[in-house]
Amino acid sequence: MGKVLFFSGAGLSADSGLGVFRGGNGLWDKYDVNKVCSYASWMENYGLVHEFYNLRRSEYEKALPNPMHAAIGRLQQKYGPEKVIVITQNIDDLLERAGCCEVLHVHGRVGYVFCVSCGLEIKINGEFKGGVCEKCGGRVFKPSVVFFGEQAPSYVPMYEAVSSLTDKDMIAVIGTEGSVVPIGRIIGSRRGGVPAKRLLCNLEKSPYINDKDFDFVFYTEAKNAAGRVEAEAENILGGGL
Repeated sequence: MGKVLFFSGAGLSADSGLGVFRGGNGLWDKYDVNKVCSYASWMENYGLVHEFYNLRRSEYEKALPNPMHAAIGRLQQKYGPEKVIVITQNIDDLLERAGCCEVLHVHGRVGYVFCVSCGLEIKINGEFKGGVCEKCGGRVFKPSVVFFGEQAPSYVPMYEAVSSLTDKDMIAVIGTEGSVVPIGRIIGSRRGGVPAKRLLCNLEKSPYINDKDFDFVFYTEAKNAAGRVEAEAENILGGGL
């Protein structure tokens, strides 16, 4: 019996309506990302930043997990987080709502803010209206999301988890083109890279991922491949291979 690592991106949540923010009068089109998502300037645009993330939070709370979220959730519930490692670039909580008990969000979580003075993190339901930190009295809070130009501390455990995979394990890459987090480079080639089996599920080919380095490739919406992905994971986790 091996373990399975799920690494996901925006394509996982696209089937829940959260995949695209540019084009079609999307949320991103109404805001300057250099003002609302930049670590260098977010304090100068404090009110606008929280307005933007309040809107994102509201939209995310209305979304529902799709079949791929549900499949990953079932597997982690059945085999536990040590056997089913779930890592995502997404800042929504759809994996948790689908049943996952442990998820590494490498780019943060939209449902939280933290005090910039002491680091106390606070869960936000709905709109963030400001306030005073109950720990230190601070009044400045940042969304718990990694901004452009900001360090991403969860990258370290992400790399450690991927590098720990053996030839008895599998990595399933779901819904990411591999441009922000270069997962194709991280896992490497079949010869010199991570020895685990590889599964790729994307809507289409990406110039950042060589699909020839994967054992299973599905070019379709994540929800359509959920059953096949779950079956391949069961083969690894249940000792079917």
